[in-house]
Amino acid sequence: MRCKRGLSTGAAVPGFFCLLFLLCFAGCASAPAGKNPDADTPGSMSGKTADGESVPLTPSSIGGSSWVGTPLSVPSRDQIRKNDLDSMIMRSLENGSPASLKKVVELVNTDPRGMTDSNRIALSIAGELMKILYPLEPVTWPMPAIPETGAYIGAVKSARMGVYDYNTGGSDFLSRVLPSLVLVLSRSPGDYYADAETALLKAASQNSQSVLPPLFLALLYERQGKTALSEAQYEKAWQTDQSCYPAGVGYSRSLVRRGQSAQALTVARALLASYPSSIEMVKLCAESAFSGQNWESADSYILTVLKAEPDNTRYLLMRARILVERRDYLKANALLDAFATRNRNDKDYLLLRSRVVREWNKNIVGAASFLKDAHSLFPDDIEVMLASAEVCYLSGQAINGFGGRDFVTAVLAKDPSHAAALKLLVTDYLNAEDWDNALRFAVKLDSISQNDESEILLARATLGAGQVQNAVSIAAGLYASGSPSEEIIALYLQTLAASGNSTTLKSIVDTRLPGASSSLKSVLYYYESTIYQDPDQQLSSLRSSLLSDPRNQLSLFAMYEWYFARKDYRKAQYYLKQVIALDPANPSWGKLLSALEELLAR
Repeated sequence: MRCKRGLSTGAAVPGFFCLLFLLCFAGCASAPAGKNPDADTPGSMSGKTADGESVPLTPSSIGGSSWVGTPLSVPSRDQIRKNDLDSMIMRSLENGSPASLKKVVELVNTDPRGMTDSNRIALSIAGELMKILYPLEPVTWPMPAIPETGAYIGAVKSARMGVYDYNTGGSDFLSRVLPSLVLVLSRSPGDYYADAETALLKAASQNSQSVLPPLFLALLYERQGKTALSEAQYEKAWQTDQSCYPAGVGYSRSLVRRGQSAQALTVARALLASYPSSIEMVKLCAESAFSGQNWESADSYILTVLKAEPDNTRYLLMRARILVERRDYLKANALLDAFATRNRNDKDYLLLRSRVVREWNKNIVGAASFLKDAHSLFPDDIEVMLASAEVCYLSGQAINGFGGRDFVTAVLAKDPSHAAALKLLVTDYLNAEDWDNALRFAVKLDSISQNDESEILLARATLGAGQVQNAVSIAAGLYASGSPSEEIIALYLQTLAASGNSTTLKSIVDTRLPGASSSLKSVLYYYESTIYQDPDQQLSSLRSSLLSDPRNQLSLFAMYEWYFARKDYRKAQYYLKQVIALDPANPSWGKLLSALEELLAR
């Protein structure tokens, strides 16, 4: 709302500065000791004779009838001290943070002049700012009685009524800033936004140490949907004074939106340290940790929130998500059962249910059923589309008439740089052995999100496209950095085998076999089998691989090939069926099995 009342007839607010007096006093420099006071020295004062001639002005010449000039009184030490005190009070009030407002109270309480009109106004405005902007900070000082018609108090009262006050009647800092308190007190849209922005930018140029202009600008831009501008102002206010906790809250949330969750959590923890009893600060920590998938930290904060708010269903689902990530499906399922009594159509509930059914119960059809409901309710939601794509790829079945690639393509139409969607698409093309498309999208993914996962996909696409040495180079870089995962070791061995570098391959196998886990031993034995030309040595290594991990798909398929080459079709069929059981959605296995069964039928 706008407030364009007539000019106030009430008393003006007393000034805190005697600027004209100080400027005049600054020009009244005394002559240096030992110098002739009548000498024409730099900084000396001059006057004019009755004839208009300019001559030096000295104490002895004052009072002569031939001189035109006005002598200035020298302020006392007490007056200088009072002026300095007023200046400090005003500056602290303008700075506007909790720390600076407390400084105002401290300065007023130690003022030997007592409760002057200026001090009453300062205490009152400090109290109003503290109550409106910083409700977590108690107002521990009595609010003095002041004239109700003052411009500053009028601006605060108008803001409380949801009105932007145009009647502050001045161009000083507080007159420009205080009307914007309406942004905190009222959510109603108004036509004052442009005027408020102009006033706040001018105020910011008057006092760059104040948190008020950037804080109000952040709220104003947020109200207008100007997210980037709002985030910049929250950061500016927070960096200016970190006792301004609303700026810290806004800054932490902006960091979460930008994917900088670790930094967001650092800010949130600083705020919680200042306000340990605030459940809102606990929530800020929980959401920052949760967004960064810091499950351990998030869990402790979420449990604190649920202890204070047992019926908070949003945090109940967050807790269930953490349990799913930990594969503690039994507890997660119990929480989801409790949530289902209140709302069975929540998006996060349906997504978590599908994961539990898929990962714990191994029921891909049941998982698809929950996702059908989710997609029907939230057809354009990116999370729902990505989860649906994963299940489509795993099951080889459509969801509501859409296949995996349909969902991924729809996500990329909304966000061409969506890393998770690109990962699914690259994997899709790799499985289809569409090497050109796999490589094209793998390069794009790696340029957007360069990490181990994207590099692994790039190496596989490069290898499939026939660029063997490039694939070896990428895999070698991953293998050499730190402690490589089993997936990276397997990838490096795969590229070495493709390049024919049996010497390096055998060296890695011999080095890593003694301390390897069962799953890694299975991988090492499989790639060892690729070195040998002798069939018996091949078979021996493949058998060792399957003894270490009977579900090693590469070794199972190699056993199928070994027996098929020797026309032992019955044993070949046995191993191929195991491959199909592990990867039922791959149509190429079915074709091989059909051909094999024809041979067996002859």
